[in-house]
Amino acid sequence: MNALRLATLISASALALGVTAAQAADLTYEPAPAPIVEAAPAAFNWTGFYLGVHAGAALLDGDYNDVDFGGFSGDNTGFIGGVQAGYNWQFDNIVIGAQTDFAYTSAKISDDAFGAENKLEWLGSTTARVGYAFDNFLVYGKGGVAYGQSKIDDAVLSVNDSQWHVGWTAGVGAEYAFTQNITGLLEYNYVDLGSQDYFNDAVSADLTTNVIKAGLNYKF
Repeated sequence: MNALRLATLISASALALGVTAAQAADLTYEPAPAPIVEAAPAAFNWTGFYLGVHAGAALLDGDYNDVDFGGFSGDNTGFIGGVQAGYNWQFDNIVIGAQTDFAYTSAKISDDAFGAENKLEWLGSTTARVGYAFDNFLVYGKGGVAYGQSKIDDAVLSVNDSQWHVGWTAGVGAEYAFTQNITGLLEYNYVDLGSQDYFNDAVSADLTTNVIKAGLNYKF
């Protein structure tokens, strides 16, 4: 009887082991999927040509001398709005570039005692820029040649005269790249347009202006 029970137990154990082995053989090992690693966005590069628009305020300051009536001075703030174009080259974090801008202004100075009004009609500059890039954020300084068309109206004599002034400008600014093509800027410029004679040297005008502007550029 003991021999029979032992044989039965051995048979049952062998059967159980066979079933377990068969089930284990049917299992297929599937490794866990590799984690998805997103590539870091490419660093912004400032090299390239750009076109843009700007708008802001121009604080015009003028000193005038009339050979017949003496001198006077004045200041006033007007609107400025225009376009710009330029090219940048980036070397590591250093960005250098050249830019030309041209704008309409409404800044004008009036003097009731002299019956005269001086309006700065157009303002432009051609400058070099040097900056430091923190990826898509750029801070820079600029300087170069400035030019503007000024018109003086003499209400007493019912005459007017327009002249072009040429001088210099220097400024600072910051620019931020929203995308690979669109950048926004905020900038301050001091502009010295020098002195120019009007009405056959009867009146001289010495003009300076402080310009604060914001703008958008499209980088190609």
